Amino acid sequence: MTGYEPTGTEHAAEPLRLAAVDDHPVVRWGLRSCLAELAPDIEWLGLQVDVASLLDSVTTVPSVVLLDIELGNGSQVEENVARLREAGARVLLFTQDHRPAVVRRGIEAGALGLVLKEDPETELVEAVRAAHAGESYVSGRLAHQIVNDPRGRVRLSERQREVLGLLARGMKVPQIAERLFMSPDTVYTYRKRALQAFSRQEGHRLTDNSELVWRSVVDGHIEVSPGPRPDR
Repeated sequence: MTGYEPTGTEHAAEPLRLAAVDDHPVVRWGLRSCLAELAPDIEWLGLQVDVASLLDSVTTVPSVVLLDIELGNGSQVEENVARLREAGARVLLFTQDHRPAVVRRGIEAGALGLVLKEDPETELVEAVRAAHAGESYVSGRLAHQIVNDPRGRVRLSERQREVLGLLARGMKVPQIAERLFMSPDTVYTYRKRALQAFSRQEGHRLTDNSELVWRSVVDGHIEVSPGPRPDR
């Protein structure tokens, strides 16, 4: 949803304590300035570069954690969301990343919504209050499109992502088979299943490696710098 309707629970006895996981230090100062001006009642617990550092640094579990999707330590968004939820925090994805598959994994792991860093500060404050109340929140039209993009519903196994990642690096099927200790036929099977998964969501049949790899990168299934979009 975009925005939320107050339920009354946002004024519960538990104070609203906010923290963030982000590896861009400038975000710390932006958040502190935003809270001081727009929401001085929100207690700021600080920012850390990864989930482990945050949980080690706080003496009280945050009510809400703003989580950047892509951290420099290579951790997966769904793992980070799960760990924060296990600690008792509610999670909002707070990012400039527009890749639908990555966002979808975070939402399905239990994040309450998405706030884009380019959205107004008032949206951020409203999202934090909504999350504290246990409400979902999507910060604007673009964020809503990302959360609901059908491309985010493509599901690839870990092995499929491994195969695609190696294809993206220019490796041939025999090389991939040797690298992953499997037969070439098995590599072809993983590739075929990935093509089928994308074709169901794309609305047209993907048939070649270049388009398969490009789609995997831009949607967020594998971490490789994307090249030009292949011709269909």
